[in-house]
Amino acid sequence: MAKHALVINPWVTDFKLYDEWMHPVGLYFLISLLHHNQWEYTFINCLQRESSSRSKRFSTGNFPHTVIEKPLLYSQIPRRYKRYGISKELFDTLISDSKPPDIIFVGSAMTYWFDGLVETIENIKKHFPKTPLVVGGTSATLIPDLVQKKFPDTFLFAGPLSETIKTIPLFNSLSLSQWSPSFIPVFTKKKHWHHGPILTSLGCPFRCSYCASSLLSPKYHPRDLNQVIEEVTHLYNSYGIADFAFYDDALLFHPEKQFLPFLEKINSTAPNIRLHTPNGLHIRWLNPKVLDAMKVFGIKTLRFGYESGSSKYSSDTYGKSTRQELIEKVTQSKKCGYNATEIGVYVMAGLPGQTVEEVMEEIEFVAAQKVLVKPVFISPVPKTPLFDHFVQSAPQILHNPLTHNDTYFITQLPGWGTNAVDEIKICAKERNNSLYPKM
Repeated sequence: MAKHALVINPWVTDFKLYDEWMHPVGLYFLISLLHHNQWEYTFINCLQRESSSRSKRFSTGNFPHTVIEKPLLYSQIPRRYKRYGISKELFDTLISDSKPPDIIFVGSAMTYWFDGLVETIENIKKHFPKTPLVVGGTSATLIPDLVQKKFPDTFLFAGPLSETIKTIPLFNSLSLSQWSPSFIPVFTKKKHWHHGPILTSLGCPFRCSYCASSLLSPKYHPRDLNQVIEEVTHLYNSYGIADFAFYDDALLFHPEKQFLPFLEKINSTAPNIRLHTPNGLHIRWLNPKVLDAMKVFGIKTLRFGYESGSSKYSSDTYGKSTRQELIEKVTQSKKCGYNATEIGVYVMAGLPGQTVEEVMEEIEFVAAQKVLVKPVFISPVPKTPLFDHFVQSAPQILHNPLTHNDTYFITQLPGWGTNAVDEIKICAKERNNSLYPKM
């Protein structure tokens, strides 16, 4: 008799969450492995938007949510705290309707979404208290001790699959032989989609001080483009999905080997799709040839990983860009046909020693290029060099993952606070609004 697994993408607890093409791609690969080994599975995505959910621009939209009590730590944050995702009632119904599993897998993402992970696991255990439960994903990799302390009877799925699989009873019987990780099994079983993911490569060759990409995917390697094309065309042909977002951490690395061939191939098989790049693009790799292809083959949303043009922070940002380079790349983008509201530039706030005034100056500089400015507030990511820096003055981040929340942490830095954060947000919003035509 085939084994049965219950796979769950947990609730998120935070002040904000928006479905800008979100997908738990790690769980999709896990499902692919289960399918490869002829296991049965039930997939419950707590962040699933209903088919009736109203979509906004390019199929993005709001998640269902419930306002919940704020943790005491966040009492000074003047915002409502929410549990994002399906209702508890629906969750219980889906769990009850599931075939009793032989093993349960729960994913995890941001470390500061810990309360959502905890609540999900506690609800699962009410139904299946004795079933082996495995926690995998970002939190399991970055804060394994905290996860294990909270749930000492769970197994952790952390690190490369080929190594981790050996440590988990029952799961270690699965074979990796001739397995090609694919999104197709979950695409085939799940019938409703608002948008789709694209992943042409895993890992990143860069080592920015604030990023954990190298911990989650230790080596950069491209995926088989035929596999990627099959995944996209399946959603496009079977369900009419039009919007797809790239999940690559280094999408433009050696573009002639992976990115440009993908654009050419997908254009012939799914010519009317709209492509988006929510992960920051390394603008140093942009050139007229790449930008021309992006415009011709349907990339509608550009997001540039600028972070900061100051040499003071070049070691933190891995020297991604200078101000002059940003000017040049924005100019090239517009010459290739992109307009102001199709280009967004990420500006980091909260780098070591960075002042509010410096961030405001960066915002004004970016806004002067007539593109959207996207402020990003720092979140200390465990096991990164920047985390180690912040531990020296904020040792509590070692023990409480809620302190990693970007909405909270930025307010704890010297010279910062909720007023400064609001000032930056308002300034960015005003500059961005000026780019849209007046009605």
